[in-house]
Amino acid sequence: MENVKLRLALAGWRSVADLIYLIFNNLWAYRKKVIVQNLAECFPVISENEIKLLSKKYFRHLADLIVEPFLIGQLKSGNFNKLVSYDNMELVHRLIADKKDIVLMASHYGNWEYLLALPLVAKCDVLAAYSPLTNRFLDKKLLKMRSRFGIKLVPKSDWYRTVLKWDHKAPAIFITIADQRPAGPVKNHLEFMNMKTFVQPGAARIAISRNCAVVYLDVQKKARNRYRFSFKLLAENPENMDENQIMRQYYQSLESTIKRQPELWLWSHNRWKCILERKKYVKIGKLAQNSAKGCFFTQFSDFL
Repeated sequence: MENVKLRLALAGWRSVADLIYLIFNNLWAYRKKVIVQNLAECFPVISENEIKLLSKKYFRHLADLIVEPFLIGQLKSGNFNKLVSYDNMELVHRLIADKKDIVLMASHYGNWEYLLALPLVAKCDVLAAYSPLTNRFLDKKLLKMRSRFGIKLVPKSDWYRTVLKWDHKAPAIFITIADQRPAGPVKNHLEFMNMKTFVQPGAARIAISRNCAVVYLDVQKKARNRYRFSFKLLAENPENMDENQIMRQYYQSLESTIKRQPELWLWSHNRWKCILERKKYVKIGKLAQNSAKGCFFTQFSDFL
């Protein structure tokens, strides 16, 4: 019965995703300018046709990404676990057995929402930050749905204070989406994907303050709606490390992950806004311009 329910859920939500992809590809080229500009800057040697192909692949993944929270929201743990697998889970188990807290450095790559099921296999407390909705009723419903597998969700505004004061006897995993863009130019920056990139070092600061093991989360999309998570140790005792050193290791790992399957990163996010705005000219070819002229709805995409 579980397999039947899973197949029906996959078929239904994939149909919705297919419709969303058709809209993105033919009617409303969502943030096409941002996507094309990001790809052109990060992959300067690839052709315009290759950028166009990557954009289509990204729209296909983005359509899946949009419906996947609804898909996993209706699945029980048995079926959810059929959509996600783990490599090197023994690393996590060893660190937990050694009484080490873990800062898990995840990214806007693949689908980070699948980490909601991590408590089912980690066998320890797992914490993650979330952004509360203004509608309290919907926020309560969404919070209940997302935390049903045991993850402890902390409002973003309380995240650092909560983690730094976390004082349970058993070790815990603190999930951080570490490729967030700072609000503006900051002193912490590095070279990433051929671009000068400002970074938020909050994950590194937590790891150093609590001497948590730092683990990088690598992601592979094995098929539609199916992901594999792999765990890579960056530092086991980082208390004497520099936060920039940790962030460099993280971004080097993320760059390798992105280059393996580029379409799975969040290219519609204006990650280098403050950098690109300072450039007088950005060569993105005619691709984005033609998309903007040919699609009435594109002019509104910058507001989304």
